[in-house]
Amino acid sequence: MSDHDFDVIVLGGGPGGYAAAIRAARLGMKTAVVEADSLGGTCLNRGCIPTKALLASAHAYHEVKKAHEFGVECEKASFSLEKIMKRKDDIVSKLRDGIAQLIKANKVTLINGFGRIAGERRLTVDAAGNYSFKKLIIATGSRPLNLPLMPANSPYMINSDQALKLSKLPKKLLVIGGGVIGVEMANFFAFLGVAVTVVELMPQLIPAEDSSLGKRLASIFKKYGITVKTGKKVSEIKEDRQQSCVAVKFEGEDAPASFDLVLQAVGRTRVISDIGLDGASVKTDGKKIIVDEYFRTSNPDIFAIGDCASDVMLAHLASHQAVAAAFNATRAEGEAMHGLSAPVPSCIYTIPEIASCGLTPDRAKKAGIELVSGKYMFNSLGRAMCMQANEGFAEIFADAKTGGIMGANIMGPSATELICCVQAAMASGLSAKEFTEKMIFAHPTLSEAMGEAFADISKEAIHVPPALR
Repeated sequence: MSDHDFDVIVLGGGPGGYAAAIRAARLGMKTAVVEADSLGGTCLNRGCIPTKALLASAHAYHEVKKAHEFGVECEKASFSLEKIMKRKDDIVSKLRDGIAQLIKANKVTLINGFGRIAGERRLTVDAAGNYSFKKLIIATGSRPLNLPLMPANSPYMINSDQALKLSKLPKKLLVIGGGVIGVEMANFFAFLGVAVTVVELMPQLIPAEDSSLGKRLASIFKKYGITVKTGKKVSEIKEDRQQSCVAVKFEGEDAPASFDLVLQAVGRTRVISDIGLDGASVKTDGKKIIVDEYFRTSNPDIFAIGDCASDVMLAHLASHQAVAAAFNATRAEGEAMHGLSAPVPSCIYTIPEIASCGLTPDRAKKAGIELVSGKYMFNSLGRAMCMQANEGFAEIFADAKTGGIMGANIMGPSATELICCVQAAMASGLSAKEFTEKMIFAHPTLSEAMGEAFADISKEAIHVPPALR
């Protein structure tokens, strides 16, 4: 009989946590997952999925208003915010139930409550008891970062979690933060008729992406009627409860601007406090848990994955780490372990979508690496024109010396789907020219833009005029 209640306990049931638990169980480990809230974590309940559901509804409304461009006449298009929110909730509920069924089918024990490490190989869970483990995988995720700009209970300030529960749209919205969360939220509200302003401290929108993408997105947002203020910060916010609004002053501007609501989208903070890390000799850098290439912490019996232990906070990265960490948690001392070698894609679900991966120009410049590129515009692509979705481009980057595929920037229809083509190309180890020779892209498809961009690296793209090279 085992000396421990479980071979593996996973602390956190988000996209990294439940994936790690299922993987460990399939490797023969007696496994439990501890979740303080709802299975699926932030991504499913308050992040990736609900925001994409909302954006899909807003996009549908936007497209109906453009139906005349397809020769279709639609009069008096309207929407119901209540029904949009219900659709979002129904999708989340269905997916959450699916995860619960997977947990049960894989014989993983679900323990509800807030878990803390309580001594050597022990975990205490509020209202559930104490459990011993051989290995622990921490996957506690992150939560919205709230700046102290206004009183915590102000009715005029919300974060991204609260934005998903609105029952009434504001007339004028200020979004503080032009990162991924900020621009997606801005796009959603603008498409539903809200006058939106986005203010970003950095010189461009989506600061983690190449400047070319940030500048192009700002230009598109202006077409949508979104006011973009980059390189600025909010210097003062004052409530005016009589007028049911707030007066906001921006750095470098004399006159304040009035808004009905302010949405903070300034990033996220990792959930690593109050889980007993110090007592378990698990080291942090003050922001995240420190792990090695195999996701081991400074305590060899404890692993950490996802937002709580990564510089990049992405659900798909957490899920990928989960599979490797669960495998590593089953290894005996000295046995081979798995790390992470795949390029991590970044996906932004504005309209048009944005995706990137690998080494792109801004990053290459900092690293002193010379790149060559191939580019194709969606406004020259038949499939995109038929869809009336011809904004943007696909650009592929290769090492100037070896021709090896290094990365890509894509802005356009289904960019978040097309980026996997570049990931596959990078994983293949082929040069851009070799990949082009081995791939046939179906016609007419959006993927043809990728084929043209790959071919343009060697200046062999059929549909790129010589004058544009």
